[in-house]
Amino acid sequence: PTPAKSHYQFNLRDISKVFQGMLMTTSRSFKEPRDFVRLYVHENQRIFGDRLINREDHEWFDELLLNATKTHVGDEHAQHITYPLIIADFMVPGADPRIYEEIADMSQLQPTIEEYLGEYNADSKQPMPLVMFMDAIQHVARITRVLRQPKGNILLLGVGGSGRQSLTRLATFMCDYKIFGIEITKGFGMNEWRESLKEVLLYAGIKAQPVVFLFSDTQIVFEAMLEDINNVLNTGDVPNIYAVEDTETIMTTCKQDCVRRRIQPTKLNIFAQYVARVMANIHLVLAMSPLGEAFRNRLRKFPSIVNCCTIDWFMEWPQEALHSVATRSLSEEDLKLGDENAHLPS
Repeated sequence: PTPAKSHYQFNLRDISKVFQGMLMTTSRSFKEPRDFVRLYVHENQRIFGDRLINREDHEWFDELLLNATKTHVGDEHAQHITYPLIIADFMVPGADPRIYEEIADMSQLQPTIEEYLGEYNADSKQPMPLVMFMDAIQHVARITRVLRQPKGNILLLGVGGSGRQSLTRLATFMCDYKIFGIEITKGFGMNEWRESLKEVLLYAGIKAQPVVFLFSDTQIVFEAMLEDINNVLNTGDVPNIYAVEDTETIMTTCKQDCVRRRIQPTKLNIFAQYVARVMANIHLVLAMSPLGEAFRNRLRKFPSIVNCCTIDWFMEWPQEALHSVATRSLSEEDLKLGDENAHLPS
């Protein structure tokens, strides 16, 4: 890690995440050796490539991955590594089970995402007028990939306005999960924060339903909030957060887990089953800006933010994205330029 790349930290968890991603597939989707090689390359790109901050680092990593593939599986399989390479499970809306497979027909990708977005806007009280260009679609695919994994947490790094929170809301809707967030109001303190966090933990542990907790660095009122986030990422628990009535509910609900597993239903064992439920169902999405010294200090103080999260770096939007947004804005509004400008090229 360097000051500009303080999140370039790697450990054995990252290697395990590559194989965890590969295990999300089925043999029906990846029958040929070349398909399996493309799957391996894709998972490496998601774990290691997505955190890289510039084109030079991406080119270096792509070349490293290509050379390693040639060395270990031969040129005949390495020649099948082409980009864009997207593997996802959302191309058949409403499918059960959802199959994690390579998207072969890229022409269907944008219409499918826009269909999800249309459904989200129809259901939501706060519709999002998003323009779905290729970069944004790839970020949505990365977020959905992490959300479908047990203990799937993701750190989204980018400046404000890059779409981190909007794309997370869309990805959560596509996964059919519930999303929680906090609203900072006047007088918001640690008690309010603990109550909000406890509500999410109880939903994941008592109801045993997948839930996404979206948290932005603009919502950090006290640094102690990050300490709680660090604890949830690492252990699934926050010390002294539950009241007596919450503990009783936990004991009543999770006692059956001990009975099913033939474990002695002591308080300690029951709570351990509850924490296991929380870890399996909660997904933290942290939207942070990598600019400034505050970010570097937070990574140093709370290492689980990097160690327990898959990282996705939001680079500045490409020319295609700017063109798409401009075209949408100009086509939806009548600028009343009149007929005298009709001769100008579009």
